Amino acid sequence: MMFVSFLIISTIVALLLFVYIKIKAYVMIGVMLFLYLISVFAIIRGGCTDPGIIPRKEFTIGIDTFRTKRDFNLISNGALVGVTYCPTCNIYRPPRASHCSVCDNCCLRFDHHCIWLGTCVGKRNYKYFYLLVTSLNINLIIAFIYDLYIIIESAKDKEEKKIQFRVLTITILSGVSFVDLMVFIFFLGRLQVLHNKLVLQNYTFYEDFKKKLKNPWKIHPFYKNVWQHIYRLLLEFTPKSLLNANYKKDPNKKNREIIVSQKFTFE
Repeated sequence: MMFVSFLIISTIVALLLFVYIKIKAYVMIGVMLFLYLISVFAIIRGGCTDPGIIPRKEFTIGIDTFRTKRDFNLISNGALVGVTYCPTCNIYRPPRASHCSVCDNCCLRFDHHCIWLGTCVGKRNYKYFYLLVTSLNINLIIAFIYDLYIIIESAKDKEEKKIQFRVLTITILSGVSFVDLMVFIFFLGRLQVLHNKLVLQNYTFYEDFKKKLKNPWKIHPFYKNVWQHIYRLLLEFTPKSLLNANYKKDPNKKNREIIVSQKFTFE
């Protein structure tokens, strides 16, 4: 699906660049190419980065195999946070992790499965998903405003020698601008507003959709402050992948083993 996303974006950009080159709009060409490269970077990084997959624990034959796995709670910010056992991965999922039915893996800070990236969006690649949505929205807004300006200026031009080119310019830009506007209003724009709100409140899309953290006392177990949430999104280094890592087993806590370190628990 990464290739499909790349193809769709590249086709729209190529159409616009064709017109911009003809009318010698070099500033817009530079802006479009810059935002296009950011989008391509976000697609590749977001799609190829491990989203935060939690390694599975091998099933062992013994009394643990037949023992009932019970969920339990932890306390964060005065609120109870559930730790759930995943029978597929044979692990206790840390808070905010969830099992993706498409990828068939448990993912840290699971947000959603993105069909355009072809992978889950989670703790390690959410910033690239957000970058992709933001760069596309900025591109749509700038291109739409500039296209309207060119259409209006082309319609005012009365020079007969340019009539054929004016018709071609207006036709292409009108079609592309209409598509841009519809995509922005009904999809990308709404997606941007939603994820802006989720970032500031430190919710994931999955939690917001399922209303998993909503409670009558309005206690958000993972809320810190707005600036910390923004910092984590924009500046915090991507944590190391848990795949192929070695974890020590504690025989005294075998039935409640959480295979990730405590630093992941309340993020």
